[in-house]
Amino acid sequence: MKNKKVAWITGGGTGIGSELTKRLVAKGWDVIISGRRIKKLKEVQNFKKSNIHVYSLDITSEKECNLVFNKIKSLFKKIDLIVLNAASYNPGHLNFEKTDSIKNVINTNLMGQVNCLKYALSQMKIQGFGQIVFISSPAGFRGLPNSGIYGVTKSALTFLAESLYLELRSTNIFVQVVHPGFVKTPMTDKNEFFMPFLMSPEEAARRIFNGIFSKKFEISFPKRLIIPMKFLKILPNSLYFFLMKQFLKNIKKQYE
Repeated sequence: MKNKKVAWITGGGTGIGSELTKRLVAKGWDVIISGRRIKKLKEVQNFKKSNIHVYSLDITSEKECNLVFNKIKSLFKKIDLIVLNAASYNPGHLNFEKTDSIKNVINTNLMGQVNCLKYALSQMKIQGFGQIVFISSPAGFRGLPNSGIYGVTKSALTFLAESLYLELRSTNIFVQVVHPGFVKTPMTDKNEFFMPFLMSPEEAARRIFNGIFSKKFEISFPKRLIIPMKFLKILPNSLYFFLMKQFLKNIKKQYE
């Protein structure tokens, strides 16, 4: 058990989290998966019960994060990798009248990651090694209509990953950020708009898995989506807003 690599994946019950768990276990890792839906977690555990360990967790609760981490530490004495994958999604126009919904997304997508990092990073510093992977989104590259508070939190998460990468550059703790395109998951099933280059969670997990074992800070895909999105990042505001207005007009015409 001591020689095995240990990973903790939040939001491991569905989508990218569950598929990434299966790939790591197949490579001989012990994987802890956590999430709110224990039934989904146990379904993933059936892939290989001896190597997948399930804990119910609401990452918005610092107390629960502490309890789960203590269980991980007691069982394995270390943590090699944490994949901060849990997220909440609220597509649609920004609506500041529904502050409960806004707080839920912020608490999950940003503060939830901080709650987990508080304990995982502390342990990595003590043991002298580790790897942190943030699952962010190209929705946070620039302000986008109908991306809700989700895009705001993903922008903040990428900023956090970049800052932490720089602060830990002289240590043996490696930080990465993932910017996946549209992946078919229970979250994206909420979308009512066309999602270009939609891929399966199995394919997304394969690309992330390969990226984790590389020296790349950023793991982003598919390039057909990421390259245009990154191009928009460098445009002057006036040109960006003009292009977006034209794009939204064309979309509106298609639905008239």
